[in-house]
Amino acid sequence: MSIKYVKVQRNIHTGSNPGTRYLARIFRINNVTIDQIAKEISDATTVSYPDVLAALKAFEIHVSDHITNGEAVKFGILGMFAPGITATAKTTLAQVDASTIKRGYCRFYPSVAFKDSINKAGFEEANLDITGLQS
Repeated sequence: MSIKYVKVQRNIHTGSNPGTRYLARIFRINNVTIDQIAKEISDATTVSYPDVLAALKAFEIHVSDHITNGEAVKFGILGMFAPGITATAKTTLAQVDASTIKRGYCRFYPSVAFKDSINKAGFEEANLDITGLQS
């Protein structure tokens, strides 16, 4: 397996070396759905597709509940999802309350093992040649 990339041109406006630069960007072919994951798990195990799908749906709900309760959720070799907030700074402690919170978010922190596995996956340029079209 390898991660596909494409070459892109960018105009850099800041920093010590502004100008046109070229770099690699990820080429994501598609998004994998929970149904697709359920089918793959079902095909690889003795658990039926509906049972896997039910477990994954319950998993989604429970992870979401824990994160919205302010708890981080660890996933073994994958890493951790943790809630966070962005807040406005105030000059006194008494001014800080819930209204100073601008937004909440969820961040994913990959484990060291997961980061290593991504880097070991390898990278190859995506073939963007379109075949089958008539001129």
